[in-house]
Formats: sequence, structure tokens, C-alpha cells
Amino acid sequence: MKPEVLNTGTFRAFAQSAKGQLPFAGLIATIAIGAIVLVGAAFMMVTTFVGDDHLFLAFERYAPNPLSAFVHDQHGGEFYRPLPMLFWWVLGRAAHGSRLPFAVLLFALHLVASIQAGTMVSAIHRDMRTGVDVRAGIFAAWLFFLAPITQEAAFWYSASTDLLATVFGLAAVVALLSDRPWRAALLFAAACWSKESALVIPLLAAIALRVQRPEIGWRAIAWHSGCLFPVVALYAVARTAVLRGMGRSGDVAASLVGKFVQIGSGLAHSVSGSVISQEGLAWSLGCAAWGLLAVGSLRLRRSAARGSVSFTAPVLWVLIAVAPLLAAPWIVGARYFYLPAVGISWLAGEVLARTNVVAIVGVLATLAGLDLAQVVSRRAEIVSYEARLSAVCRAVADGLDHGFSTFHIAAGVKDLDLAVKEDVRFRDRESDLVVLGDVPESFLALPDRRARELDFLLARPVIPPSGAYQFGVRRVVGLARRGDEPALAEVVARLPEIRFIRLRLAPGGRIVARDVTEALRHADQDPE
Repeated sequence: MKPEVLNTGTFRAFAQSAKGQLPFAGLIATIAIGAIVLVGAAFMMVTTFVGDDHLFLAFERYAPNPLSAFVHDQHGGEFYRPLPMLFWWVLGRAAHGSRLPFAVLLFALHLVASIQAGTMVSAIHRDMRTGVDVRAGIFAAWLFFLAPITQEAAFWYSASTDLLATVFGLAAVVALLSDRPWRAALLFAAACWSKESALVIPLLAAIALRVQRPEIGWRAIAWHSGCLFPVVALYAVARTAVLRGMGRSGDVAASLVGKFVQIGSGLAHSVSGSVISQEGLAWSLGCAAWGLLAVGSLRLRRSAARGSVSFTAPVLWVLIAVAPLLAAPWIVGARYFYLPAVGISWLAGEVLARTNVVAIVGVLATLAGLDLAQVVSRRAEIVSYEARLSAVCRAVADGLDHGFSTFHIAAGVKDLDLAVKEDVRFRDRESDLVVLGDVPESFLALPDRRARELDFLLARPVIPPSGAYQFGVRRVVGLARRGDEPALAEVVARLPEIRFIRLRLAPGGRIVARDVTEALRHADQDPE
């Protein structure tokens, strides 16, 4: 039996298939639009450039050509992800320092990923010719869109690698389910060139094909998805050529047992994300949710519910999607579970599609409450972060006016040097300016003329593995790891002109910077 082809665009097909198949369609559409608007507003409120974002922005600032990432190692020997770097370069140049285009991009990617997840589930049921196919897809899309863990990932600009890989990967799966192999191959290539974890997409597509077409065997499924395998080979050749090997990490890796614990923690937090800081409670909620999903799935099978999908297929999706994470040194962060969350949403969508209205309302209300708590908490963090960074920039500007060019500032900001140098006021002083922070393993845009002078501050072994990110003529290097930092006396002896700045909370909640250089030097000289 030839599968029915989705012969319209993804969003259009999904929307049209849903029309009239749920009660109160107009009310549901109104609620959907309202939720999209509110989540979109949240993206504008709770996103800013943090962490690795500053490294991407350094690429945008220093790299003369956005296509260089496709043919030259721009990730320090670690990764090969040229497509997101292209997006960053173009958006960064167009935005002129504004975060708005990045927030819009991530919101759009998250919305499209949610629609793709729902479309995939609907496409699976469409070929099964069930009368309830669309409900599972709609719920899968909404659960993915509203889940705190997926939103938490999408709020972080650097997670664009994960979002792009997921969007293109899901689009490739949908194309295969619709018998469009060439489109699937092109979309899969875009996913691979976004992040390495997309290499599992052929296996995930095989799971979806198997559920959609249970009458054909695995050999036929492998033949049907064979269009994706040349892409894997091409990607492996390109990655090896650019990185001059398969890539490596300069970070100290967790043990294998530790990685499994981290994966388990991520799956347990699939319900609450990082909203619930108490680990015991977060694990309890996560395990309870997984238990309810298992019970709901078993009840569907026992009752032979029409068009039901077994617990096995979505869980296999999750397990395969998390498998590449074992190659990462540490698996901490919502971004790692963005693609696995598709399988979780799929399973939950199947269960909710055949349950009562009270349960549906309860689940959606719980997610909405967690989302609100996450927005409030994250907004407070963003306000604090931006206030601290603003105070740092004021202190650096004042120090430069007094003839200083080397600073150590305790602000709790990773990659502080890169963050400060995003300020246009300091562009003409980059050949001298050095801003050290209190977050280990931060990155520094190294002034060439000061390379030998600052060498004692760098990480050993080097970060990144190649020794530096080479963006155009600028080298970006990693500073010492925690516990390996040089002593204060050595820093002062080698950098006698350094100024030590500390942030203080002034009346009215304003953050101000204070120069404590002389106090620290006297304290270091005091024998007591």
C-alpha cells in the first residue's frame, strides 16, 4: 500500500488536517494563537547574550567571511558546525549588537520544530488511516512547544545548533514519510552541518517508518531511507578534512557512570526543566511522569485502542537520540535533550489523545504554570546579568581613561573579555585591552603583541584542543581551568599594571564597580 503523500507545506498540512477533528476548534485555535503570542513575548523578555554566545559573536566580529566555517576549522579542532555559524555571522552583522533578531530566530525555530514534531506524528497515523490521527500530533506539538525543558534550550542563543539540527532533521523524517527522498537528503544534510548529533536521524526515521508501515520489513525500511546514507559519508569526509581528524575536546570528561547519571537527570527534568532547583523533587516528578506515560501506554495496548502506538517506538526514539551525548565530556543543560524531547512529546501526545478532557487541561495547565515560573526566574537572572556587565563596561571605560589596559573583574560572567569587547567603545583599544574574570575556562581575545606576556594565564592542556579559535587574524584562547589559576602574587608580579575591580550593590539596587587593587596588594603583602 503506497503511503499517502503530504503534498502541502508542513504547517498548512498540519493545520488543515486538524480542522474539524477536535471539538471547539475555534476556541482551541484562539487559545493556540494566544499561547504562541505569550511564548513569543517571553522570548523577547528572557534572552540575552550569555556564555558561549560571546564566542559566536567573536566569530561574527572577527571572521571576514561567513562561509569560511565550511572549509576551515573555526571551532578549535572540536566541532564542525558551519551552518549555525553562518546564521550568527549574518544576523550579527545585520543586528548591530541587538539581540532581537536572535530572539526572533530562536522563537521561530522552536515554533517550527514543534509543528514538525506534530506533523511527523500525524503523518505516521495518516497512513494508518485512523480517525483519531490528528489528535496525537496536535498534542505532541503543544507538549513540545510548552515543555519547560525545550523552552529553556530555545532561550539560549548558542543552542541554535541544536534547534537547527532538530528542525532540519524532523523535516527530513517528514519528507521520508511522504516519499520525498531527495528533499529528505537535502534537509538531512542541513541538519548534519548544524550539529553532529543529527547523524542519528536515519535511525529515528527508520523508527517512524516502521510505525507508519508495519507491513514492511526492516530491509525495506533501510532501502527506503537509503538516500540519507550518502549524506553521512559526505559529512564524515568534510568534517575529517576540515578538522584534520574526527575532532576532539579539550575539556575533562565525566566518567561513563557519571554520563549515564547526567542523561538520567536530563530525562527526569524533562517535566520541569530547571524550574525546580530541588533535585529530589525534580527527580520525583520526572519519574512519576514517566510512570504515568508507561501506564497510559499499556492501557492503550490492552484496550486495543484504534490507531494506538506502542510505548516502544517513542522510547526508542529517546534512547537513540541521547546515544550521541555519550561522546560529550559533560551532558549538563537542556539543549542536549531538545531532540530526545521529540520522542517524549510523541509518547505523551499518544496518551493524551485518548484520555479525558480533565487530564488534558491538567497537563497543559501544569506546563503553563511551570513556564510562567521559568520566565519569572530567568528574567531576574537576565536583569542581574546585564546590570553586572554594564557596570563592568563602565569600570573598563574609566580605567582606560586613566591609562590602564589590564583588568581583573569579579562579575560572575563567563568569557568576560569577549563580552566587554562587544562594546563599540573599546574597538579601537583591542590591541591592548585585556579583561580577566572570575569564571574559569573563559575565553580571551588575545592581543598579538601581548601573547608572550599573558601565556602563563592560559589553560594547560590548551582550550580549545587546537590551541586557539582562529577568527580571521584574531586568536581566541582559553584561560586556566578551576584550581589551575596562577596565584595573586604571580599575577601582580607579571602584570604590575593590572587593576582589580569588584562589584558592589549600591542603594536603590544599582550595581557599581570599585577598584580594590591597593587593598588586595596590601593584603597579599601582610604576613598575617
